[in-house]
Amino acid sequence: MKRPRRNFGITAHVDAGKTTVTEQVLHLAGAIRRPGSVDAGNTVTDHLPEERARGITITAAATHARWRRGGVEYDLNLIDTPGHVDFTVEVERSMRVLDGAVAVFDASQGVEPQSEAVWRQADRYGVPRLVFVNKMDKVGADFAMVLADLRAKLGAVPVPVQWPLLEGGEFVGVADLLELRAAGFDGREQPLPEAARRARERLLETLAERDEGVLEAYLGGGSPAPDRLRRALRAATLRRELFPVLCGSALRGYGIAALLDAVADYLPAPEDLPLPAAIPPGATSALAFKVTTDRHGGLTFVRVYSGCLEAGSYLWNATLGVRERAHQLVKLQADRELAVQRLEAGDIGAVRGLRHTLTGHTLTREGDPPHRLEAIQVPEPVLTLALEAPTAAEQERVVLTLQRFAREDPTLRLAAHPETGELTLAGMGELHLEVWLERLRRESGVTVRASAPRVSYRTTVRGPVTLAHTLKKQTGGSGQYAGVVLEVAPLPRGAGFAFEERVAGGAVPRAFIPAVRTGVEQALTVAAEHPLTDLRVALVGGQSHPEDSSDLAFRAAAHEALCRAVGQAGVWVLEPVMRVEVTAPEAFLGAVLGDLSRRRGVVEGLEARGPVRQVTALVPLEALFGYAGDLRSLSQGRASFSMRPAHYALKP
Repeated sequence: MKRPRRNFGITAHVDAGKTTVTEQVLHLAGAIRRPGSVDAGNTVTDHLPEERARGITITAAATHARWRRGGVEYDLNLIDTPGHVDFTVEVERSMRVLDGAVAVFDASQGVEPQSEAVWRQADRYGVPRLVFVNKMDKVGADFAMVLADLRAKLGAVPVPVQWPLLEGGEFVGVADLLELRAAGFDGREQPLPEAARRARERLLETLAERDEGVLEAYLGGGSPAPDRLRRALRAATLRRELFPVLCGSALRGYGIAALLDAVADYLPAPEDLPLPAAIPPGATSALAFKVTTDRHGGLTFVRVYSGCLEAGSYLWNATLGVRERAHQLVKLQADRELAVQRLEAGDIGAVRGLRHTLTGHTLTREGDPPHRLEAIQVPEPVLTLALEAPTAAEQERVVLTLQRFAREDPTLRLAAHPETGELTLAGMGELHLEVWLERLRRESGVTVRASAPRVSYRTTVRGPVTLAHTLKKQTGGSGQYAGVVLEVAPLPRGAGFAFEERVAGGAVPRAFIPAVRTGVEQALTVAAEHPLTDLRVALVGGQSHPEDSSDLAFRAAAHEALCRAVGQAGVWVLEPVMRVEVTAPEAFLGAVLGDLSRRRGVVEGLEARGPVRQVTALVPLEALFGYAGDLRSLSQGRASFSMRPAHYALKP
């Protein structure tokens, strides 16, 4: 009989203890002999040299383990995700394929900026979640504050299923609110504190509002059985109405067993969730959500939604329309692999041998009805640096290595200036680019020189324009002929690029319309000094020739037409704006606010958090270079900050 499965991720703000939670989970589930330590650099999931040197998670790592709950053994597919905003695409693509998630919060910090961003990503993909309040043994830990933060900042309805036991401010045990029992970590039973009894009453009231069985028992004055409460809470969790909350200390191993029980009790199995609407009945369907390269070649991570993949079989990449061969299928334990013959519906694994498949591509079996799964959203890079190798041969090696990196990380953008030949690399932030440069030097063996990072600006058209353009070339034999009429208009900030086809009467044959779109998209990066965004391009007319028209001709015509249209319309330059959150003692608040104002910052919020103040502001990225050092100086090293991309705005 097949074991029930749970596909879940562990997410958090940087330094909330997420990787330590993962290590303890794998240790307790028997997947590793002893939990690794971030400080010692020997964790299972953070296996890259750059991760171990910095003590942070950079790439999402997939692992597999088993857990027994109530006499039933569960298969656990777990993904440990980064907590730093520069690597947010790793979280994005993980959320796209996971069924559930454990959100880890630092008990003394509550909801921090990146944990809020990850929560919103999970909302967007409809991922049910548990909450684990970690570091309850830390000075300043406040379980009630975290619950209040979840309500206020995330709009969530947290439901504690545990309550911390404290003696003299020390975290000594946990009360189980479903079983109505309390025990210290020394194993001794303890009386249930009044705060836990009140939390139990709120738990019953919350579940009674959503479950008739619990309501009946509650109104009858009885106490619903724990299993009845678990079923009601599970149903509400799957609907994302409620979020069960547990607590503990991962560093000491406190609360990990209860967390694994909660994963089995409350997070969904693959079959609990509806299949993506795009999948036709009976079709095999899998989504490639990550690509890596190692000494054995390419490894493509996949989530199978329906049907199965078999080792040695041929697959169809429905996104590109090409045939692929699945030479080997594997299940993963971070950087270790276990070969398997099949990956079935609900499985997360990896495929070796795929040559063309990239992040977000749909894989099916040959002959299946054509369909494509929803792609993965990839944020635009905000910083760029120039690269130079000592020799032409080494420069070629650098380019090949970076092209491989760009396959792995879709937020990396490699480009060469068409006139100067300058090689540039764009990314999500200074740390992001720094990490990939270290990998570049390590894996290529080239001592590459890099410029200081500079802001990646964007442009958009100033107003609408309609332009007709005809390409005619005759060089003897078949020529090239294509006519297009493009309407170009600006879109609201953050809308990106939209292409529409509104050709009447077959003026442009439908077979050539994809080529028109390709030509337009290729021109977005060269039609102005900076890449174009926030605009709509509509193909509204054109003309063709029965012999001389081709895909190549229409692609070139569309490319030239957009470049000319942009020249006519004129452009506005857009700059990236960051949402910055600064935490500083009250004594330095004035200096922090004054400094943000000098950087063209606009304060959005100011909040008291005990003895410190938390400032949220929108600040242009170009004004934030060197901010870490400046903030240390003006606060005597006592302030900290984090930031994430907010939007693009007109540059003054």
